[in-house]
Amino acid sequence: MSLDAEAQEDELLALASIYEESFTASQVEVEGAEAGGGDRAQGGVLAIHLDLPPDFTLLSRLTKDTGEVEEERYLVEYLPPIHLHFTFPATYPSQHPPCFTLSCKWLNRAQLTKLCQKLDSLWEENEGSVITFTWAQFLKEEAMDYLDLTDTLDLDSMKPSRVFPSTPNTCGLVTDVSQEHCGAACDPSGENCDISDSRTSNSDGATAGMSVVVNGQSGYDSRAVQDIGPKTKVLHLLKEYNEDTRRKVFKSKMFKCKVCFLDKLGANCLEFWPCRHVYCKDCMASFFSVQISEGNIKFLRCPEEKCDSEANPKQVQEVVSADLYNRWDEMLLNSTLSSLGDIQPCPRIHCQYPVTIEEGQGQCPSCKFVFCGLCRFGWHGVDLCRLKHSESKKIMEIYINGTEDEKKVLEDKYGKKYLCTLRDEFLTLNYLEENSKRCPKCLIKIEKMDGCNKMTCQHCSIYFCWLCKMILNPGNPYNHFNDRNSPCFNQLFFGVDLDDEPDMSDEEDWF
Repeated sequence: MSLDAEAQEDELLALASIYEESFTASQVEVEGAEAGGGDRAQGGVLAIHLDLPPDFTLLSRLTKDTGEVEEERYLVEYLPPIHLHFTFPATYPSQHPPCFTLSCKWLNRAQLTKLCQKLDSLWEENEGSVITFTWAQFLKEEAMDYLDLTDTLDLDSMKPSRVFPSTPNTCGLVTDVSQEHCGAACDPSGENCDISDSRTSNSDGATAGMSVVVNGQSGYDSRAVQDIGPKTKVLHLLKEYNEDTRRKVFKSKMFKCKVCFLDKLGANCLEFWPCRHVYCKDCMASFFSVQISEGNIKFLRCPEEKCDSEANPKQVQEVVSADLYNRWDEMLLNSTLSSLGDIQPCPRIHCQYPVTIEEGQGQCPSCKFVFCGLCRFGWHGVDLCRLKHSESKKIMEIYINGTEDEKKVLEDKYGKKYLCTLRDEFLTLNYLEENSKRCPKCLIKIEKMDGCNKMTCQHCSIYFCWLCKMILNPGNPYNHFNDRNSPCFNQLFFGVDLDDEPDMSDEEDWF
């Protein structure tokens, strides 16, 4: 085995070890060799994933019918790789470089041509040494800066060229990478295109640098292949690739759960979006189960304080049981239907069939129940709606403390007279709750207006202490306030305004 052949074998082994799944070795038949003659050249394909700058953005423009141009920007972390297809001539690396092509889905031919020229110059600087790893590292680490792609990729600059019929390259090797059309406005078949290859060919057929001349002017390097069709939706393709790759990378990393503080593999974790807070699936299963069981369908959110990121249906389905998921899905549907206004679930708990509300009335097509679309009670015709007892306190708080618009909505729904009556009752009950106490014997509510803390109930005539509500001895009710062992010792006038002399003859106040 020659020294060149040994160097090629060693380089292929090194590439396979370094790049693993990103490298595929291959053998290419040498042009002119007899079938089965064994004249084959070593080579391979490297899928090179470039290191993108932080906050790298895809920029796409859409022209509306009005002529207005709308821009869409999308942040990405990953882009499809550049593929470096290469074959080794028999005299590589001692005399000649590898034959190669560069193909990519998101770089245009001008950019790929520039990279091809750079790879040629790297060979010239390192002639006589193995070069493939140097090429791969340049593409991975420096290509973005070299092409001046510092923060944005303008997708409008990507205009796919038409394709030539496949032709052999000049290094004497038959490759499976097709040559591309020059991109000029000529015959798509390429038969009438005035193209000549300006390349320097060595005595053994190896090519040292290629450029395309179109009608006497320099064009694209024929080794630059833009690997997309003319009608490809590039933004959609790149967004989908970014999301798929991000999910794969996430599953392979370790994360510390923000609830149990244990390190878990990403495949066993759940990531909220767009906040990107990470929790293990075990903790989220418990959290979601509690929320769904309590009917809090709007609280399947990131547990981080003041974070509004919500779990999507697929994430919920991943961590909870099938029964809980179906329950949550049904509650979410009902909530969504209710928010639409003209579609509501049937009020009957055993039914819950979606019902269209027409002119305030709904008739369930399943159970035939006819109900009011506002209060959801049975249909009451032109009569105003009536509040559920459980809702009255909440509605009254809104009606008393709400804005004028909120009050107007309630008045249209329940009627102003009805709401005013409820408001008076509500305020009275609140006042009594705050300013009265129940008689310890007959439980009637009593309000203390003034006087001492010895009270007389005018309903059942007992004496009792206003402070501790103890029933007092009718023969000597004041002993309760004079006994040192009493909890209300010396508290007969506790809390009473003593600016005026107390009237000891009449301390009885009642309601």
